[in-house]
Amino acid sequence: MEQLFSVLISTQLKKNTELDKEMTFKSLFGKIPYNDTRMRLLLSRLFKYAEAFLVQEQQMLQCKTDLLLKSYRHKSLDKLFQETMASIDEEQKSQYPKNESFYDDQYLIAIEHYEYLVSKKRQGEFNLKDISDAMETAYIIKKLRHCCRVMHVHSVYKLETPFPFIDQILSFVAENKLYEIPVLGFYYYNYLSIIFGAKDEYFQKCLSLHQLYENHFEQDERREIYLNLLNYCIRKVNEGQSQYNATVFELYMKGLEKDFLLDQGKLSRFTYRNIAEIGINLKEYDWVNSFLERYQSKLEKNHQNSFYLLEKARVLSDQRNYHQAVALLANLSFDDHIIELSTRLERIRIFYEMEELELSQYHIESMEIYLRRKSNFGYHSEHYKAFIHFMRKILKQMNPNKLQWTALRKQIEQEEKLTGRKWLLEKVDQKILK
Repeated sequence: MEQLFSVLISTQLKKNTELDKEMTFKSLFGKIPYNDTRMRLLLSRLFKYAEAFLVQEQQMLQCKTDLLLKSYRHKSLDKLFQETMASIDEEQKSQYPKNESFYDDQYLIAIEHYEYLVSKKRQGEFNLKDISDAMETAYIIKKLRHCCRVMHVHSVYKLETPFPFIDQILSFVAENKLYEIPVLGFYYYNYLSIIFGAKDEYFQKCLSLHQLYENHFEQDERREIYLNLLNYCIRKVNEGQSQYNATVFELYMKGLEKDFLLDQGKLSRFTYRNIAEIGINLKEYDWVNSFLERYQSKLEKNHQNSFYLLEKARVLSDQRNYHQAVALLANLSFDDHIIELSTRLERIRIFYEMEELELSQYHIESMEIYLRRKSNFGYHSEHYKAFIHFMRKILKQMNPNKLQWTALRKQIEQEEKLTGRKWLLEKVDQKILK
């Protein structure tokens, strides 16, 4: 096995190429004719060793202090047991992370301490409260974290999953002020922010705990809660609550800094676009241009140029450099229907801003045909159809009658399913003020 591993490391794996079994066999056995069955058996055995190593590696990372205490207790090594307990008490003050795993370890250590104490005397309070506190804290963190996980999935897939005892747990946390434990408090407020989405104070407490006590969470956990916070804010932005734009922007910048948004070194083209759009909404043009340049190469190769040009055009359009923007959009087309619709909508707006009303009208008709030909837009179809409806009214209603424009504005405000609402309202307001 050692020889096979050395051959793989020095040849195949080092070059990062697919395994050449015949070449590897020759390196091991010289002139002996290649035997595929034998080669596959060797690779299978080596794979088992590799799996065993990975398991052992993870076990070494986990807390084994309770096993050491158990060993000292069984061997009646009282002095070593007591010294180890004293060392544990001191180390735990500065030990991070302090999440559910931390309290699981505290529980195991407290159990060993209890077993030691009862072996020395038959009566006493011992450390039963320590056991209860650690056990309950670990359980409540697990429970709240899982409830949050399920609720985030529900927001996408509309599933129904019962949460036994959740009301009692919430009451227990509130009555005993367990929310003062940072990780537990985070999941407590996270759950409440999902359940009571209209109450912004729960989300703000949740966000504050995340910012102040990030080191209390494990790395994978940090990425999970970061994405949950981000998705929560994005939903608020999509609901028209523009005050969340700044929070989303800050979260995106942190996600880039921590590499939370990269998957195997790649950035999703949709995330690339979302980041740029939030920056544009906040008029952070220099930052957006720098971001587009820096992360263009992180996109999949077949999307690098098109998504870069689309967002570059969006920056120029928002800066009222319409001729430059429309030149970048001229030959762009996308397989993704939603991105294609967004690009077509941008052309309509640009030509309107340039007072090229016939071209704007032409692209409205083109978008409508596109919507009729494609059937897999989901709820987006109604939003874009509403945009077309109101855009036609703006183009046709050229009579400067403030009452008519005011009535149209009210219709736009009241339409539930509408893309580009803010821009449409701006155009109507310009007509009203004339």
